[in-house]
Amino acid sequence: MNTVDIVLSPELIETYSSKPVLCIVIDVLRASSTIITAFANGARRIYPLADIKTAQKKAHAGALVGAERNVLRCDFAMFGNDPGEYTAEKVGGQDIYFTTTNGTKTIRRCLDLGHEVIIGGFLNIDAVVRACGGRDVLCVCAGWQGKFCLEDAFFAGALVQRLAQSHSIASDAGRMMAELWELHRERPLDYIMGSDHFARMARVGKEGAVPYCLTEGVINIVPTVSGSNGDEIVLRGLSY
Repeated sequence: MNTVDIVLSPELIETYSSKPVLCIVIDVLRASSTIITAFANGARRIYPLADIKTAQKKAHAGALVGAERNVLRCDFAMFGNDPGEYTAEKVGGQDIYFTTTNGTKTIRRCLDLGHEVIIGGFLNIDAVVRACGGRDVLCVCAGWQGKFCLEDAFFAGALVQRLAQSHSIASDAGRMMAELWELHRERPLDYIMGSDHFARMARVGKEGAVPYCLTEGVINIVPTVSGSNGDEIVLRGLSY
């Protein structure tokens, strides 16, 4: 039987599987949700960038750039890290360069270890389950600056719970987060409103995106790394 496990911080990923597996990068609030939404609204390709300087150069060269640090949009970028900004009118048929505080760095970290990478969130959870068929899976929580984040682990628990019919849960982290999901699945927003990152977003007026980011299974697209050449990573949206 295939296995599923949870990495509660990207700082721990090197301690997990030494063989290539399917990594689901999870940054519910908000990089995962934003990337998923951009593809649902017709974006052609998304290029995740780990560093801010590269994003600035792309913006100054006229590229479409989404950039966020510490919850807020970077002033040189057209978009921040709010899924509501990535409308069909603005991103349909477009390539986007994208950098965030946590999520895009986690993508790079997984790739550097030789893993395949897809992007998961509540919005596309059903499609992600289908994408995991026949694969060993690591749910990699992006966290916040290397620290544990409740909302990412909460989603990972929801995903593990759904995969438990076809996958063996490989560790206590997976079992614990699946149990956490079962405890709070009926009122996820109330639960996440008590988290550190909700408070962080609320302090700067960005909490309005949270209910949308917690909506389950409304998008059938799974953003998938389709190529990586040096510093350039390419995400494409695949339907499942």
